[in-house]
Amino acid sequence: MIRALSPYYIETPLTYTGGTCEKYTLNVWVWEGDFTTPSSENSYQLTYKNTTGSTGTHKINISSMIQDFVDFDTPNTFTPIASTFVMEGNGNQKWVYTFVTYDSDDVTKFDEDTDIMTLGYAYGDEGENANLVTPFLMPEMDYRVNAFGITIVPFFVDEFAFGDITISADGGVAGFTETIVPDPASGTIIRYLWIDVEHDFSGAQFLEVEWQGATITLDVYQEARYTPMDIMFQNKDGAMQSFTFFKDRKEETNVTDSVYESNRGQGKSGYHQFLRYNVQARNSVTASTGFINERENEIIQQILYSRRIWIYDKTNGIYRAVNVKDKSTSFKTKLTERLINYTMKFEYAYNQINNI
Repeated sequence: MIRALSPYYIETPLTYTGGTCEKYTLNVWVWEGDFTTPSSENSYQLTYKNTTGSTGTHKINISSMIQDFVDFDTPNTFTPIASTFVMEGNGNQKWVYTFVTYDSDDVTKFDEDTDIMTLGYAYGDEGENANLVTPFLMPEMDYRVNAFGITIVPFFVDEFAFGDITISADGGVAGFTETIVPDPASGTIIRYLWIDVEHDFSGAQFLEVEWQGATITLDVYQEARYTPMDIMFQNKDGAMQSFTFFKDRKEETNVTDSVYESNRGQGKSGYHQFLRYNVQARNSVTASTGFINERENEIIQQILYSRRIWIYDKTNGIYRAVNVKDKSTSFKTKLTERLINYTMKFEYAYNQINNI
């Protein structure tokens, strides 16, 4: 899998069956749809001239070329219903086909490769072309989930995958099973398990989601005092993931405006001598996670790095776009803090006074 927000290099030998090349051309095709039918509708050609007659290799970073072909879809395209089900990943990933031609021969293809591309990224210490793909496109650990909310679990389905994804409650038999059938379409390579905990697993203490030999454990938590805030965010793998802030939540608004002076009438008669215009309002919300496990520091980090975040309002079926306002945090550990809790501030990503 190509994580297009980090460098992805195509390394090409400068020697081939015809000897040392004078030049080579790297072809890059990006398309949505069937894996078996590459399309050159969106394509690049980059030519490198081997003026020094080198016999080594040459590398070209293609990430900046291909990432613009994915505009991470808003979750409004998802169809939330009061049920647990599997949904496709829409257009949040594309196929990338690369091949090389040498010298004046623009027909014979070398080093052909096809891979799926997402708006994911690698950490700096993972190096270039980090390509490890796990069955679940989220860290495999225990998560606390809202007993009255929605949880989504992203999972990877390559074009040859076949098997069942299951959910079992409290260690019992599977209460939900869906057979995943191979599909060469780009929109099905990443899929989402949408779990309505309250509707389908009411009273459960924990849920276990299993896919391709991997397990995600969801500890169901009922918050007695506060109203939990469920968010969904674009994670490190370029998939959407959910997380819940269980504790205190505060809303605030910030208003900016301009003022001009009018001479339309006297203040005694009710006229405004000073009139406001260009009034802008941005709301924000500050929420606390409640006590979490130290390993969930990774999720806090990915939320801080995320380009797109939504607050999900289950009651109204509305996704509210927000941006995280915090620019730094100090990661906590059980050794020093013992109890780990984070407070984060999110600003709504739109004007409260609709002006578009």
